[in-house]
Amino acid sequence: MIETAVEISSVFIHLPVRFGDEDIAYDAPLRAGDNWYAEIDINTGTIIDWPIGKSLHLYLKVRDEGSYFLYDDDGHTVSSIENDYVPHGLIPGDWGDYVDLQINEYGVITNWPKQPNLDEFFPDRN
Repeated sequence: MIETAVEISSVFIHLPVRFGDEDIAYDAPLRAGDNWYAEIDINTGTIIDWPIGKSLHLYLKVRDEGSYFLYDDDGHTVSSIENDYVPHGLIPGDWGDYVDLQINEYGVITNWPKQPNLDEFFPDRN
């Protein structure tokens, strides 16, 4: 096996909406039916293609049903965690079960970690 370095540029997240508009309004940005999707620049915490002028506090119980994909600069999937708990150290929230994203009107997640931790995506390296 040859180990290579890859630059991770973003994380794509797919979160199920379990309780209708009690979790998140039906017309909330990036909601599609019973799902919420976002691609986030991993270094800045900025959501790609966020509608400017809309803010959102997304506090969602995901448990073991979310999916998270790390993309390189070319948009290729480098690693993923699918239908599993929230990766601690990357996605803000309460340990494992909840996502807590405080998104400002520019699509910046203001509580994004300053040093994103990707260890859960690469368990063989730990």
